[in-house]
Parts: sequence; C-alpha cells; structure tokens
Amino acid sequence: NALASRGGHIFTHSSETMLLNPNAPQMFDDKGNGIFSTVILDWIEWEGPLETDSEKSRRNGVLPPDDATPEVVAGHLQRFAERAWRRPVKQDELEDYLQSYRAERDGGEKTADAYRVAIQGVLTSRNFLYLVEGEPEVRERLTDWELASRLSYFLWSSMPDDALFTAAKAGTLNGEGLKKEVDRILADDRINRFIDDFSRQWLQLHRVGMFPPDKKLYPGYDDWLETSMRAEPVEFFREMLVKNLPIDGFLDSDWTMANARLCDFYGLPEPKTGGFQRVSLKPEDHRGGLLTMGAALGLTSDGTRHRPVHRGVWLSEVILGKTPPPPPANVPAIEPNPPKSPKATLRDKLEAHRNDANCAACHAKIDPLGLAWDNYDAIGQWRTHEKVAAGVGEDPLVDPSGVMPDGRAFKDATEFKRLLLEDRDKVAKAFIEHLCTYGLRRVLTFDDEDDLKAIEEEAKKNEFRVKDIVRAVAMSELMRKR
Repeated sequence: NALASRGGHIFTHSSETMLLNPNAPQMFDDKGNGIFSTVILDWIEWEGPLETDSEKSRRNGVLPPDDATPEVVAGHLQRFAERAWRRPVKQDELEDYLQSYRAERDGGEKTADAYRVAIQGVLTSRNFLYLVEGEPEVRERLTDWELASRLSYFLWSSMPDDALFTAAKAGTLNGEGLKKEVDRILADDRINRFIDDFSRQWLQLHRVGMFPPDKKLYPGYDDWLETSMRAEPVEFFREMLVKNLPIDGFLDSDWTMANARLCDFYGLPEPKTGGFQRVSLKPEDHRGGLLTMGAALGLTSDGTRHRPVHRGVWLSEVILGKTPPPPPANVPAIEPNPPKSPKATLRDKLEAHRNDANCAACHAKIDPLGLAWDNYDAIGQWRTHEKVAAGVGEDPLVDPSGVMPDGRAFKDATEFKRLLLEDRDKVAKAFIEHLCTYGLRRVLTFDDEDDLKAIEEEAKKNEFRVKDIVRAVAMSELMRKR
C-alpha cells in the first residue's frame, strides 16, 4: 500500500485501487515524476479494543450483583430505564420487564443472564427508540425532561448529560436557567456533532459525488478533491458558528475554509500548514460564500454538464426556503447540441424550453437563480466560455445575467449575491426555518408563524449572527411546544 501526503492531508490507496477507480488521485505527471511525496508502507499493526477505566466502571455498573435480591434488581432496572428512557420511570412501568426476569430465573438462568432479558425489553421499548413527548396526558408544552432531550438531540445529536438531567430534575429549564444550559451546550465540544449533521442536511451535501464527473471531461477530479469539496461547507459553517459571524457570510465573504487540494483547485495560495484553515479571497478568485463552493456547484450538476435549473432549485430550497413545484409530466429532456449546428449554450436551449406554456411560469422563478452561476462548470471551475462538445464554431461566451422574479436585474454572480444580501431578512428567515425543522424533527406549519416571527425578531437584535440565531431557536417558545 502507498500513502501520499500533501500539505498535511493524508490519503491511502493500493495499486489495485488506482487501476480500478477512475477517480483515484493522479500520482505521477506525464513525464513519470511523482506529484506528491510518497512513503511505501511495509505493514501496519493495530492493537485494540482498548478499554478505559471509565468504560470498565460503566460496564460493571450495568448488571446487578449475582446475589441481588428481587428488590435490588428492581431498583437496578429502574435506574437503567431512567437513563435509557431519559426521564423518571415508575416501578409499575417496569413490571412486564421484571416478570420476564423472574420467568428466566425460575427457568434456571443466572441473575446476569436473566437480567439481560429485562434490559433487552427496556432497549426495545418505544420509550428508548423514540423521543416520546406529551404522554400519557395530552398537553401543549413539554416537560423539563422532554425539553432536555429535545435540546440535547438538537445540538449534541445525543442524550442529555448529567448536568442537563439535573437541571430537568430541579425544574430550572426556564428563564436564566435555560439560558445557562443552552450556553453550556453551545460551548461544549459536542456541538461539533450539530455542526456536522445540520450543515450536511441543510446543504444537501449527501448529493456531492452522486453523479461522478466524467473522467474524460474533468481529468483533474479525484477522490481527495471530492472529499475536500464535501468538507469545505461544513468547515465554513463551523467557522461561522464558532466565531458568531453574521449570516451575510453564507452569501458572500472574502475568505473560505480550504485545504491544500482545494487551494490548488481554486487557484489560491497553498496553505502553509495541513488540514483546513481560513484562506483569504480576492475578487479575481471568483469565490466567496456557500454559493461559489465546489460542493454546491457540483451537487447540482450531472457529471457531464452544469444544470442551471437544478442550481436554481437548490438555491431556492436551501437559501430562500421555498421548494418549487415538481415539473409537469412528460417534459422532454434538453437534447445535446446537433453536430452540424452552431454551438449553443445550455442557457440558449433553456430559452427554447421555456416557450412551453406549461413550463414558463415556474422557470421564470427558478432559472435566474441558477443562470447566475453559469461561469462555473459542472465541478465548479471558473470559466468564461461554455465548452460545447458538438457543433460548429467557437465555444460560446457564458452569459450569467438575468432578472430576479421581483424584477431586479443582475449582470453576473457578484451582482446576484448583492441582491441576495439586500434580502438578508428573507435568507435569515429561511435559515431559522431549516434550524427549527431540524430541531423539532417535523415540517413547520402555519400555526408556527408567530413563534418563528419571535425568533426572527430576537435574532435581528444581534445582527443575525449565526450562534445567536441558534441560541434564539434553542430558547424559543417553539422548542417548548409539542
């Protein structure tokens, strides 16, 4: 196996992987010289699993002693169930599980083996598998125990810790007590789980690489680049949250988070240290904000060409919070350029497509949002001419101009981003709705409008700074409702 490193980023591959994988990183130039410094590994050895003292004590505390009385077993299972179900548990709720334990013991099983049957019952209960809220009585608001779980799974992607359980037990998850806990949650390293999970879902990053770029058209695209592209928006969001920067940065910025591979791809100075770091941008770099990142531009392409309509739909859903209606049935696909016809841009073909009355209304709202990025190809490379494979004449000049649905004109992506910045309140509202959908685990409805408005007003007081927006959502009345 060979291991290659550049700028501190390390990836591994085998000669077999390089031969079979068309996206394997290019190791040598056309003269046979190595592009990366290379180390040949003879063998690697791992040792494990290594169990820490805390893990040993946690494992030893799960099972009751072999000579435990029925009362001790019942208390042991109650404590376990309260952790598993994330709330106080009454003894009568556990009667069925204790009955299973007693039946196993009467059948001759040892205490530990019989107790495992009871544990299996607790862990297959809906109270463990789901966040059960508002039962058994019907009510509008969550209990402090339920709120603790909602906050913890929202911002930590896991169950509450002891401190959050203690606050729930004391009934202090309100007012200053709630603010104290939310601030503690945001300051904890576990907030990185929220950063990773929310940003990937919000920006639809699972679609990056869904249509692998054609190797003949994009020979420089490799696995390292794809992995780096997928990580860039996440690292960018992490920087925005940790530094509590205004939401404007999502739309435009004079910096990004990049590693050596992305700097090479974007034509930026290579970073001096490894991994992702903040890199300054100049206007001539044609980057800045989420919308010009390779991930956003690549996930809305099909591997051979850019797709302005898909880019427009993505921007509408992610940045403006509006999902366009699906296309009508039996809409014909846009055909490739005929070999003997003058080369035409995809924009020209879309103009003809929009002449269909069934398509025109929706495309007028979607297409300008995607055409603004026509200077970027299917993997996000900057260009001034659209490469058209078939047809007569020179490759046509890209035209990224357009008119917003409300009538405001723009000549290119830079002006388009300025128009979006003028609509920052709408962008902030959409971002808040995405956060609430993620935190509540449900689709928002008209009944949520007043609570959403209250969150927007609170966030606006702090200039729509990202961490303040997340804090406002976590402390909102909406988060306290079922």
